Amino acid sequence: MSRAYCPKCMKASSTCICQWLQIQENKRPVLILQHLDEVKKTLGTAKLVELGLKQAKVVSGITFSKSEIYKQLGQYNTSCPILLYAQAMKASPFHVELDFETQFTIPASLSTRFDSVILLDGTWRNTRELLHHNSWLQTLPTLTLKNVEASNYRIRKAAQKNALATIEAVSKLLSVLEYQFDTDAFLLPFKKMIDAQIDKMGADVYARNYQS
Repeated sequence: MSRAYCPKCMKASSTCICQWLQIQENKRPVLILQHLDEVKKTLGTAKLVELGLKQAKVVSGITFSKSEIYKQLGQYNTSCPILLYAQAMKASPFHVELDFETQFTIPASLSTRFDSVILLDGTWRNTRELLHHNSWLQTLPTLTLKNVEASNYRIRKAAQKNALATIEAVSKLLSVLEYQFDTDAFLLPFKKMIDAQIDKMGADVYARNYQS
């Protein structure tokens, strides 16, 4: 028997998170470039970002035409994106660091230089591949999150310390960029998805595989 999926969130019907969605307003649109390896991962969070924000879009692939991506941004009347990434690019015109340990805020002189955010969705290896195949991304302004809290993605082991799920990275950034952004409401579907998966696998399996 085939498993039924929710056509909206693309999760199994038994773990559908749509009831928890509370769409947040965002003045700076978020465009997620998703590696093809992530498309069929049922526990991915890019779709949750798209559903949870007023202005967000997921585009899947390996090679992305710069003109097509800017056309997507143009639908939101934006044209000056910044790339949210773990490190600065050599060809980047400027780089911004958001240090959450010191509650750093983006200077107005820099925040006015971008009107949208591009984010790469995938493993560390996946994102490196996307940068390799789309060299134009390396010429964008970049923004890095520093000293963030540990991820709540308790059912996935990350290769890098303090690695965040896509939805968590977006939430951190928008908590700084957007006025009255409700982080808890935005992350609630993510939290419910994780809780449901832990309940499904059982406490013993969870402890053995993810708490050791």
